[in-house]
Amino acid sequence: MKPASIAVVGASQRMTRATRVVANLQRFGYGGRIFPINPKYGEILGLPCYPDLASTPEPAHSVVVAIPAEQVPSVLTAAVASGVRGAVVLSSGFGEAGPAGRARQAELEQLAERGLLICGPNCYGVFNIALGASQFSADVAEPLRPGGVGLVSQSGGFSHAIGEYLMQQRRVGLNYIVSCGNQAGLTVEDYVAYLVEDESTTVVGAFVEGFKQPERFRRAAARARELRKPIVVLKVGRSENARQAMLAHTGSLAGTPEIIEAALKQCGAVQVSSLNEMIDTLALLSATTGYRRAGWRVSITSGLGGECGRAADAADRAGIELPPLSDASVEQLRGFMPDFANPRNPLDGTGAMYEDARIFPQLFDVLLREEAVDVLAVNLRVNVPKPGGSAPSREFSRAMRDRLRQPTDRLVVAFSSFAGGDLDPEVIQTLAEAGVPFLESTESTMQALRNAREHQRFLDRPVAARPATGAPRASARPVGRGVLANAEAMRILGEFGVPLVETIPVKDAEGAVLAADRIGYPVVIKIDSPDVAHKTDAGGVRVGCGDAGAVRVAVRDVLDAVRRHAPAARLDGVLVQRMIAGGTEMILGVKTDPLFGPAIVCGFGGIFVEQLRDVSLRVPPVGRDDAAAMIAELRGAALLAGVRGRPAADVGALADAIVGLAALAEAHQSLRALDLNPLLVLDAGRGVVAVDWLVEFA
Repeated sequence: MKPASIAVVGASQRMTRATRVVANLQRFGYGGRIFPINPKYGEILGLPCYPDLASTPEPAHSVVVAIPAEQVPSVLTAAVASGVRGAVVLSSGFGEAGPAGRARQAELEQLAERGLLICGPNCYGVFNIALGASQFSADVAEPLRPGGVGLVSQSGGFSHAIGEYLMQQRRVGLNYIVSCGNQAGLTVEDYVAYLVEDESTTVVGAFVEGFKQPERFRRAAARARELRKPIVVLKVGRSENARQAMLAHTGSLAGTPEIIEAALKQCGAVQVSSLNEMIDTLALLSATTGYRRAGWRVSITSGLGGECGRAADAADRAGIELPPLSDASVEQLRGFMPDFANPRNPLDGTGAMYEDARIFPQLFDVLLREEAVDVLAVNLRVNVPKPGGSAPSREFSRAMRDRLRQPTDRLVVAFSSFAGGDLDPEVIQTLAEAGVPFLESTESTMQALRNAREHQRFLDRPVAARPATGAPRASARPVGRGVLANAEAMRILGEFGVPLVETIPVKDAEGAVLAADRIGYPVVIKIDSPDVAHKTDAGGVRVGCGDAGAVRVAVRDVLDAVRRHAPAARLDGVLVQRMIAGGTEMILGVKTDPLFGPAIVCGFGGIFVEQLRDVSLRVPPVGRDDAAAMIAELRGAALLAGVRGRPAADVGALADAIVGLAALAEAHQSLRALDLNPLLVLDAGRGVVAVDWLVEFA
């Protein structure tokens, strides 16, 4: 990241990717030694050219490689032998390129294990902007703007596009641009961890196709929280088509989207869903490092009445509070605004503010002193004006700059109604001088304000102690593989405190009658088979069996129905269960991602769980506060509080069950899936009880 000298293998007298690296190093004033490597030439771009790495007058600290993929492993082996510590592999043809490419990438991974710090392959490289150390193959526009945003991306094109746009169009300063490609050595997580610790970095942005070291990311995020540094993440790969595209692009597995989203949320990453939102959020956060007000109440000002309505809708969708203006502010505004104006929030300055230069500065001053407001969002049209055309935003931006020379603890942002076209550099520069970030499009502006607010709230919450998972109980005991038989499933659930309905397994109808007599009528009869996951779909459930005759009929009908539905299924008999009256049907479960591990799922359940999809997720460890938050964020959470005469449900017992399930998932790393569906949440004080379950191990 801070090389004292750089060798560039593959540079030539044509403007190839490698030659552009040499040109960039010269153009951006890199102060270290540059060694072009190519046996065909004696000089490249005025620099002595060397036939190989062993011929350089001193070992290079870092080597940039842009040669055919099949030659790369041998060159890097020679680099290690000559004392090189870091390598940037621009070449493609590795993990994304079939069996032969994957074999070449494996060779690079072995070199990384020997201590070579490898960026790539299949990347644009690393750019330390402050040092001009551009081990980066893109043709980056000038001037560079050093600053506090560190950007890492698996996509080379996006690393260049995002970084250049922030610097050139938004006047946002960057310190690093990293494109890490296939991550044969250093990963997204490694670079994020570096940027978090880097003193010159105030905000980290990451465009991620696939993670490789989730636990390292969690540690980096925990450290970022200590340092109050935001990490903004755009994770792609939610759709199956996108996951296949990522695999083809960088050889990355995208992972299970819901689990990754939950993990990122828990560790405080600022998650964005589009490039526009990412750029606006990075621009905003880079300008808010000194913002100390506790609130995020926003006033919006525009010279367009239609935009005021749009902005109010966008704020409502993003959950941004637009407080009413105080009577004193309204009275002041009426003193200089036209009679037809309607001072309120959002504030329509009307066309008069374009015609009377005195209106906007007064309006801005009133809002800047409004006690009900923490953030001023000023809508400006900032596209480059046509020759000879009017440019009122230049006057507005100068008025903002002049007023902001006076101290204020308010945050001020400017935004356009939509994204598109080059921005007027005069306006953007004036705003930048005043410390005002410029954001593009009303929608992403409100999203960025929400992101900044939620991140501040995350930082201000007390850091919870790691939840105690309780004694291991019998958690170390071996369990079966595949779907567990009912007795084994009940044992492991019981060990972790999950309440189960009284259940007796039997082999035949007469055994079922004896069990029902013992439990008490009415009872439920269910098929007992590890091969039937959805008992209701297979006809394997009969409820309300009120006497011995009904039990015998139910056993016969259940066995016959399942034999027809799944002729190959193993049938262990039936389960006789106490019938539980009332309660709200929920689902608790565990789903597993190959990298991120298990996640706990809580939602409204029963037979319609797949259709309703009202669920929340967390990755272990999960404490009681986490469990309560999971419940509260469900769309149907109000149903548990008691509505329309229904008594409140035992939400505390539900939270306890979530914590127990999370402990189970942590203790059993080979757990593949677990479903409690339904879990009945009974009235307050009566607890919860699972009436159906499925436990599967790898």
